Amino acid sequence: MNFIIKIGLSIFLLAIIFASCEEIKSYPEIPSVNYHSFSLYGTTDALGNNILLGKLKFEFTDGDGDLGLEQPDSIDSPDSLLYNLYLSLHEKEGSEFIKTEDLSSLNFRIPYIEREGQNKTLTGTITVDLEYKVIEYDTFFYTFHIIDRQFNKSNVDSTEILIFTGINLDSL
Repeated sequence: MNFIIKIGLSIFLLAIIFASCEEIKSYPEIPSVNYHSFSLYGTTDALGNNILLGKLKFEFTDGDGDLGLEQPDSIDSPDSLLYNLYLSLHEKEGSEFIKTEDLSSLNFRIPYIEREGQNKTLTGTITVDLEYKVIEYDTFFYTFHIIDRQFNKSNVDSTEILIFTGINLDSL
């Protein structure tokens, strides 16, 4: 009877060990992004002004886990050391969409991320808040991409066409 209990306990422990082992999935070293959603909210800023808050949400994968930047030593650092998430705005002019000039307000920093353990793959969701204190464009969309620490550029993905026609910030 004691022997049967030991065998049963051994099988149970082996089952737990095998069940707890995480399968390591292999992903490319070049990061990828996948658009999820864009939401708008009426809110107020720190000074009490009515603003629109846009939330861009996307998923990312980086196979070698080298995503994110450490805080730079100086603001005089090159953009490649300051930013690793880049958005571009494309405004509708007539029947075409034209990329507006790149503004530094559309560049963001993903903080330094380092995964512990054997599996270095990073996957997750990033949400970016975009404040609209003045509505400059009524029909537009964003394209975006990320760059990892080895300067591998992800694919470029885009939001759906966003229409701000008829939004009055004073009535929020």
